[in-house]
Amino acid sequence: MKTVKPIIIIIMFLVYTASAKCQKSETPDKIKSVVVTEEKYDMIVKKQFKDSETYYDSRGNVMESITYKQGKIDKHFKYEYDAENNKIKEEEYDASGKIKESSDYKYVNGLRTEKNVYDSNKKLKSRKTYTYTTY
Repeated sequence: MKTVKPIIIIIMFLVYTASAKCQKSETPDKIKSVVVTEEKYDMIVKKQFKDSETYYDSRGNVMESITYKQGKIDKHFKYEYDAENNKIKEEEYDASGKIKESSDYKYVNGLRTEKNVYDSNKKLKSRKTYTYTTY
């Protein structure tokens, strides 16, 4: 039982690290995908669940990210990027695979200037605009 706690801590660290990398656009050694599996131990029973999946394009951008709870889809996102590796589209899916929400992003000179969020019927829910002060 003493070895189970360090294993759980290591798994939690790996999940946190994988989640943080979902927001970064670079991956080492041209990784195509990462699948994280979690094992839970309850007395004599071992349960194994898929924890997350992350898929990358050839430039290292996250194309798809899926997280699970108890082996069932919890969050599912797909992303698109422009030629400069700026995220231009994000789609969130429900457990059945239907679009729940989508966002598009606009950039000027590599700086994000706008984010529009739409509901499943493509109706605008919110808009953020970004204003930068430069030197």
